[in-house]
Amino acid sequence: MDASILERAILRLGEENGLLARFKADPVGVGRELDLDEEWAQVIAQGDRDRLRAKGIIDGITILVSRWFQDDVGDSGSTGRFVFDGKESTAVPNPPANLVFAGGCSHVPDLLARPEIDPADAVARLLEGYARLKADIAAAQLDVLLIAADCHFQSFETGATVIGIGEQHSGSMAFFRRADLDASAKGDPELARALVEAVRAAGLEVEAAPKVELDHGLVVPLRLLLADSDIAIIPVITQPARGFSPFGSRAFGRALRPAIEASGKRVGFLATGGLSHWLEPGKYGKVDLPFDAFLLSLLKAGRGLEIANFEPYPLLDHGQYEILNWVIMLALVGEGARADIYAYEPLEASGGGWTVAHMNLQGAEAAHV
Repeated sequence: MDASILERAILRLGEENGLLARFKADPVGVGRELDLDEEWAQVIAQGDRDRLRAKGIIDGITILVSRWFQDDVGDSGSTGRFVFDGKESTAVPNPPANLVFAGGCSHVPDLLARPEIDPADAVARLLEGYARLKADIAAAQLDVLLIAADCHFQSFETGATVIGIGEQHSGSMAFFRRADLDASAKGDPELARALVEAVRAAGLEVEAAPKVELDHGLVVPLRLLLADSDIAIIPVITQPARGFSPFGSRAFGRALRPAIEASGKRVGFLATGGLSHWLEPGKYGKVDLPFDAFLLSLLKAGRGLEIANFEPYPLLDHGQYEILNWVIMLALVGEGARADIYAYEPLEASGGGWTVAHMNLQGAEAAHV
């Protein structure tokens, strides 16, 4: 059930006199009046904030449910966990024409710079996942790959999401004392500028950057996935420290579609970043296993885009400041596309839950000219 229907139903319960009392007496029957199915009418009647929050209902609304149906001002019955309901998406995948690859992976620097700090078997499983994703990229015969990463050490002029429009991109992992771990790739200024124009045409802010220094967020996937490849890349850099809006990232991803469809090129999109991952003092190295499992379940069920419904705080509280990179990719792909999870490893030494995923773009037609 769509989150907007649930929100409207809950708000009506608070606004219309007598409706809440009738709903308490007959949640299923009155729920039909509110366009609720039986399952979600019961979820509301049970005051189940965890289920509602996991659906993307904002906390300011879910707390009303707790007060009305649990009479629990302290909210002691809620765990704060996100609960997956086990349901598959019913949406038919409809990726944009010319998008022939989409996926996501971690960009953890230690995988290249200090792999020995994590268990060798876990590192091997991650690298095997990267190898499978590399094969997918090769099979897609891409002309250009958009790679979304978050801002680590770069400096930009605005707080907006950045698109790199340069003819060449290069950089290294010098910040990790590994200047030898470098990468370079040609850009695609023509498509990059078209993407910028498409985002602005949608009424959204974007920074067109003539130069994007590659740090580990881009060096790691480039070295593991595009080594010895001549594929052009376009960096897409989010800046979560300056603005964290899952809703805005969803709109940004959707705005890219017309430019990609008009490009006449075989285009891929790679999201990078961890699942649960904190940099804060006292929290670095922690992994939220239940939350990572929730996200992976949504991805496998074709419901990954539901992440964009969440308020910023619940995501940030669970270590998800890099999720904006994934939301852009998922919004571009569209609803219903399911992910094959090639690897997931919770690695405390290197600081998070790392995954490698490939999106099934069923029905995508390449219109390469």
